[in-house]
Amino acid sequence: MRSSRLVGCRPLALLISAGASSSRMAMTTVLVLGLGLTACSASDPPAPSDGSRLARFEPGASGFSGTLLDPPLRRPDVVLRDTSGDRFDLDRRPPDEVTALFFGFTNCDDICPTTMADLAAARRALPTALRERFLVAFVTVDPRRDSPRRVRQWLDRYDQDFVGLMGGNRHSRRAERYLYAPVSHIERAPNSHPEHGTSKGRTPDYEVEHSGTVYIFGPDEQSLIYTGGTTPQQYADDLTRLLRAS
Repeated sequence: MRSSRLVGCRPLALLISAGASSSRMAMTTVLVLGLGLTACSASDPPAPSDGSRLARFEPGASGFSGTLLDPPLRRPDVVLRDTSGDRFDLDRRPPDEVTALFFGFTNCDDICPTTMADLAAARRALPTALRERFLVAFVTVDPRRDSPRRVRQWLDRYDQDFVGLMGGNRHSRRAERYLYAPVSHIERAPNSHPEHGTSKGRTPDYEVEHSGTVYIFGPDEQSLIYTGGTTPQQYADDLTRLLRAS
């Protein structure tokens, strides 16, 4: 089974280049200004208030380690099912909650487990009162292998309070388009055949392409993005600032 490949966005808002190391993925990001945003249909949520572009503050310039978006992105107006089968409305969250959103899959070799481990460590570093107001939502984009049970068991390795959401459908793709992320998709691996399985004969050989961006939504419609290289302490510092401001 081949591992996931992180892909940068097409000519939308984010261009990401990445290089992986054995311990942590090192990434650089450029947020493109002035490009027309494509890949939105009439049924998509509206674009930012200026109609065509996202601006930003450089990481650190705003006092945050993440990239603060201006105008901000709201939580996607999308409802997904969680691992218990219940409806989870991404947009209708408590006003004082800070929400981290990530699209990935449990068979990911590097990006997904590293990101979940870092967010879990950041959450543990928060004071108890703040920790209870920080929610991590992981959206699987590989429904062929990621059953609700598998997602739940995988997330429990990091934090039992993480929310697992079932994606890889039109609803999660709509959320990705709204966030100007590359839409996750599954590709057949080179030199493989749909009718053939892996060497064990159980799972088709395919690759899952997905964004490696962490989206964090805070009170007062503040939104930040993280594209790699962020330490748990940097996450915790940014989260503390967001949570104490509400």
